[in-house]
Amino acid sequence: MPASHPRFGVVVLLTLGLALGGCGSAGVKAKPTAPQGVDPVAWVGAFCDGLGEVMAAEAAAAKPASTSQDQKDQLLTLADATQHALTDTAHKLSQLGPPGITDGKQSQDSAVGFFTTVAAAVGDRRVKLAALDVNDPNFAQKANQLNQLAGPDLGVSATQMQGLTSNKELAPAFGTAPQCQRLATTPAPR
Repeated sequence: MPASHPRFGVVVLLTLGLALGGCGSAGVKAKPTAPQGVDPVAWVGAFCDGLGEVMAAEAAAAKPASTSQDQKDQLLTLADATQHALTDTAHKLSQLGPPGITDGKQSQDSAVGFFTTVAAAVGDRRVKLAALDVNDPNFAQKANQLNQLAGPDLGVSATQMQGLTSNKELAPAFGTAPQCQRLATTPAPR
């Protein structure tokens, strides 16, 4: 049994976009008159809250597994918690409506699309992981391969995420929202 605990890679994907984008850009000024929509601070708060839930799931699953069955159980629990957090965030953002910025509808569509796409990818991986036999001598290798989130849909989603987090009108909200401030100071799980 390898000492490392395979991950779904979602946290890396999510936090990379957030770290490269808006969190460090609190000094950017918003336009004095914003288009109609939800307060951008509330909107990005829901966005960051969802990412925080994903990171919390990852941290909870970070315990070393002593058996293949323990590893499988941890990965299934991680997949369930991650998929739930992503789906719930997409729903919350849909319910809030677009942020009050130029092209707010496009930003909302990108965010909801990102969370929905990644949730579906995690769900697909979970089904495949559940089918793995823990008695297979190659279980750890197969589980690691399943946990590599990749593919054209996720690449497009990651690009959309980076565009969203680097949006100059949302940058002040990313720097101001308490959920984003907590997320920016939370160490990434190992």
